[in-house]
Amino acid sequence: MASFLFKACSSSSSKNDNYDYYTPIRRNPVARRKLFVDEDTVNPDSDDNMNNVGGDNIDVDNVSVHNVDNNVGGNNVGGHNVDDNVGGDNVGGHNVDDNVGGDNFDGENVDDVKDEKNVEKKNHGFKNSNDVVPYVGKIFDTLDDAEAFYRNYGRKEGFKIIIRNTHKRTNTNEPSYRLFICRKGGRVGATPLDFGKGKQVRERDKGGVKNLGFFNQDVRNVIRDIRRRVFNSGDAECGLLLLRELQENSFGNFFYRVDVDDENRVRGLVWVDPRSMNAYKNFGDVVTFDSTYQTNRYCMPFIPITGVNHHYQNLLFGFALVRDETEASYKWVLRTWLEAVDNKPPRTIITDQDIALGNAIAEVMPMPQTKHTYCTWHISSKFPEKLSYLYTNYPEFKTEFNACVYTSLTPTEFEGKWEQLVEKYDLEDHAWLNDMYAIRTQWIGAYTKQHFSAGMTTTSRSESTNSFFDEYVQLSTGLKEFIENSQKALETQYLKEVKADYDSEQLERRLVLHSSLEMHASEIYTKEMFKRFQKELMKSTCYIMNSVKNNGTYMSKLYLVEKATLPENCRRKYRVTVFMYEKIECSCKKFEHSGMICKHIIRYLDKKQKIKIPESLIMGRWTMNGNKIAGPLPYAPPGIGNDGASQPLRYGALCKSFQDLAASGSCSVSRYKYLMGVIDREKRYLKDAFADEERRERTHEAKTQEDYQHDPIFDPPTSKTKRRKKTKRYKSGIETTTSKIKIKPRKCNYCGAIGGEHDARNCPLREEHDRRNF
Repeated sequence: MASFLFKACSSSSSKNDNYDYYTPIRRNPVARRKLFVDEDTVNPDSDDNMNNVGGDNIDVDNVSVHNVDNNVGGNNVGGHNVDDNVGGDNVGGHNVDDNVGGDNFDGENVDDVKDEKNVEKKNHGFKNSNDVVPYVGKIFDTLDDAEAFYRNYGRKEGFKIIIRNTHKRTNTNEPSYRLFICRKGGRVGATPLDFGKGKQVRERDKGGVKNLGFFNQDVRNVIRDIRRRVFNSGDAECGLLLLRELQENSFGNFFYRVDVDDENRVRGLVWVDPRSMNAYKNFGDVVTFDSTYQTNRYCMPFIPITGVNHHYQNLLFGFALVRDETEASYKWVLRTWLEAVDNKPPRTIITDQDIALGNAIAEVMPMPQTKHTYCTWHISSKFPEKLSYLYTNYPEFKTEFNACVYTSLTPTEFEGKWEQLVEKYDLEDHAWLNDMYAIRTQWIGAYTKQHFSAGMTTTSRSESTNSFFDEYVQLSTGLKEFIENSQKALETQYLKEVKADYDSEQLERRLVLHSSLEMHASEIYTKEMFKRFQKELMKSTCYIMNSVKNNGTYMSKLYLVEKATLPENCRRKYRVTVFMYEKIECSCKKFEHSGMICKHIIRYLDKKQKIKIPESLIMGRWTMNGNKIAGPLPYAPPGIGNDGASQPLRYGALCKSFQDLAASGSCSVSRYKYLMGVIDREKRYLKDAFADEERRERTHEAKTQEDYQHDPIFDPPTSKTKRRKKTKRYKSGIETTTSKIKIKPRKCNYCGAIGGEHDARNCPLREEHDRRNF
């Protein structure tokens, strides 16, 4: 049987060394500590002293040594029949079986000589038995025994052992040695036990789950009951406590409102962080509104009110949770959110095509204050389903229809193309197209480009925010945890903006054309917006500009810009109009729609040898000072858990602190008894010493509770909304129709079988026939 020798070495001389890191023994001592495993040769019987492991093996002179089985760490001169000589010097000894630690000179028939002092030294100061405490030279029969020993030892000492690496022999693929280390890998501080796996440990100790007496659901039920008993409230109450604490920590600037039904169950919840309020003052001209995210315990639609900052990054202007997607719910959310942002509606709001939401926006944010546009992606994704007949029977219809919808520059141009399509393909009675034409001003680019929307035409910002929230919430997340994690997500976005600010201010820009306009743009725009300007600048080099004769007025000048790289019959002419005081407009409406000048205007500026972009064409929200328009945040962002403001937060903090204490106290019986005694004494002290203070706190909390809510608020029921998260992928009409077509079953051309799982290449009859012929 192969035996494995584990060696442990410590550079520390402390008697309380926990062996939190191990290292292989070297001739020169090292600072770190590891655990090293080497494998002895099986059945050594050679005269070549094959197994001399440990000590000063290089400088040892083995003279006239015969039948040496194991000589560990010592010098054996002239010895015969030495079975085990560990750590000592045996000079002239005969028939020495075990010599551990001592010096034996001229000894004969020495069976066991053990120096107690040396043994204690090898145990690194421990008085325990060798079966409990590791020591240098300990031998195990198998790797499994060694691993079990050190894992049990680490569990008792309060740290966890892991396998760092394993080396195997090339010829037999058997392990030659294995390195065990502390889970922290040498970092300072012992690792507490993983009590999250306590059930698995108890199963192993009890001999299986059948002897355990409880299951996972029982553990979850106990945890639920403990939380309810300790908090004396439900998830909704804990969430409100957290919101109240956030408001107190921000000196009342944190905003939240709760809507309840007749049974005092949560029906709606809106909360806005002070940083979101300040960001809305800087970038609140465009928001996206989407309620399709329902990842929480109650399946309540989550509405992140999203915008975009000067780095074209997502911004969160507020959060809302509603029970349903009715018009009344949307009205309450919009009115409550506007109350948080000083009743200043955005210039543009982008949503999906929802009738209830559209009616709510029309009442709460009417035109012309706010332009409501629909997500073009949601509408265009319905084209294959609603127009499948036209796509199938008229191949050219798709090209003409896309040209009408996406390439029309003006409303007049769109109207003309639409009338031609309706007349050509007889679409006067097409119900869906008539409905889309009725709302054309809310999704056709020729109309929506007249208003600023930061270049956005879809709700992809909100949908990307939903994907971003997947890192923080899950289906089992309750209200309190959802609110807490939303604050973490907000903090993450804030840090991303800070990093982007640093990059824009400190990092040098890479110029492409080295023109005066490019140099000026690199000084004013953020890094991301400068890249977008460079793309337009590069495209402008392909365009030519021609002036048009005056039409009798001297207030403006007209220029036609076209792409020179296209054939003349395919060129499209864009009208660039120059007014007084350097006001410039282009028929493509890119600047009005996105706030970034287009390639046609850049062509004009370059042709006129302008060295700077006119002030009228620089939108402040895209500059490096875009987030400073409303000034810096006048107060510190609200924190969570400051001074233990609520009982649930205090309870969580204490549980986290006691976890390390419990891990240390469970290492030995003496520690356990001492710690339990301390707990009993402190419990009696807390009960007597703080009785008056607790009464005062309860009185204060009761008064505070009366100021906020007289009746308790209960958890909301599980929502059954119309856009419940689908488990299957959405299929278009064409794909659904195609999937219903019956597929012809497979037929084997060799045996003639129909509907089998084989063909002529792997037919069993063919294989049998070939085998017989062979």
